[in-house]
Amino acid sequence: MTGFRARATGISALAAAAVFATLGVSAPANAAETKSLTIEGELEIADLDVLAIKAEGVTDDTGKSTGTYEATLLAGDDDNPLPFTVRGPITCIHTDGDTASLVYPISATDPNLIPAPLKDALAVQITVRKGDPSKVGVNGPAPTDSFSGCKPAATPFEFDGDIEIK
Repeated sequence: MTGFRARATGISALAAAAVFATLGVSAPANAAETKSLTIEGELEIADLDVLAIKAEGVTDDTGKSTGTYEATLLAGDDDNPLPFTVRGPITCIHTDGDTASLVYPISATDPNLIPAPLKDALAVQITVRKGDPSKVGVNGPAPTDSFSGCKPAATPFEFDGDIEIK
């Protein structure tokens, strides 16, 4: 019954809903649910802050993800940023309960270390899991086209900060 579709020349959407209800089958969803993800905090290894992460993105009801990602290297604590930051647009968001993942192509660094032909050639996946403690994982950088979707990956590192998944 999953392949059933009401056609304009066939039964109306209301009649199709009645058929689905009678058969005890849920009608297929017309659009994806809007999802959002906000991350702000530090990736920690052995109680040392290594990476400050800021991300804010949304996936609209058509399935298109947008947003921004920024990561700054840290020298042991969040008061000592190193002079290296990576930025990129969020192109994929996956949310599932207290777990979320995003993919972003590296579009800029500060200082600028990306030659123009390599801009967006590499991407990174970030996965976060809310909990006590919260966890984070980094997958990449890898060729941008090697990412097909952004289902969550491993989260081996502690994360000290805020994770908002909607």
